[in-house]
Amino acid sequence: MQAELLHLENELKSIELDDESSKDIHRASLHASVFNLKESSGGDHQLQWNKAIEIRDKLERYNKALVLFSHVQALPSPSLRDLHTFQEWLDRPDGGDFFLRGREAEIWEDEEDVLTLSQHQANKDTVTGFVNDVVIPWYHHLRCRWDK
Repeated sequence: MQAELLHLENELKSIELDDESSKDIHRASLHASVFNLKESSGGDHQLQWNKAIEIRDKLERYNKALVLFSHVQALPSPSLRDLHTFQEWLDRPDGGDFFLRGREAEIWEDEEDVLTLSQHQANKDTVTGFVNDVVIPWYHHLRCRWDK
């Protein structure tokens, strides 16, 4: 979108130069007055105003995209243990049973590109974090060894 804005800006500069070099006094003054520029809409000299409106609309979409991106960037990552547990579940016959195929199966492989909507990681107290991150995985490890 930045490249599009740059292109639109260059187009506006070109229109401004054409207007400034015009022998028409009204057209030549468009660059100096927003009032004159707005009044030109619908008239013979509306190119500059139309381009300004196009840029304004593009900037509005760009700014909304930036805000959305910043919100997405602020989302927490899942704990590695939670992610690995989920990845293992996807692969287990009694879990996800490899239901994702092709490119969809690769979604969960990049640990740095995964987000979570859950805030449970941030809301853990020390004891809960210790139980979830140490005791439960240790218990599952022991249980798997006993089941063999």
